[in-house]
Amino acid sequence: MKLLFIISACLFMNFGFASDVEGTLFYKLPAGDLVERQVTLSVPSRGQGEVKLYGEKFEWITENFWTETVNGETVFYAVFKTEFQQFKSTIALKGTYINATNKILYYGSMFKKDGHHDLDKNIDGLEFTGGFKFIYNR
Repeated sequence: MKLLFIISACLFMNFGFASDVEGTLFYKLPAGDLVERQVTLSVPSRGQGEVKLYGEKFEWITENFWTETVNGETVFYAVFKTEFQQFKSTIALKGTYINATNKILYYGSMFKKDGHHDLDKNIDGLEFTGGFKFIYNR
């Protein structure tokens, strides 16, 4: 819930409504190619509701959130259980943000494990697969 509040506070401190943030997921396919997917992050106003990540052919809704503070940096985790053509995966985004006067930059790493797994403040066992970047222009 802290992640919802942090993202919501940063994105919507001047607004009373949610706004979508455009971004990119990038990862390496099993065949070896690096791909980029344009996606949108939707965060509810004031942390009330679900965080969604969606693209042209998918929509993920978070299963779990948490944050940690490490050396003054807020590190957030967002966990999704995904399914595509009967293949189930657990995807975790681990990242941070820079809150500047002109924009907010969210960036970090993406991890994956085959099958659905319940993760509670721990992404051990997931494999690094890529990263993400979202920019909110003020």
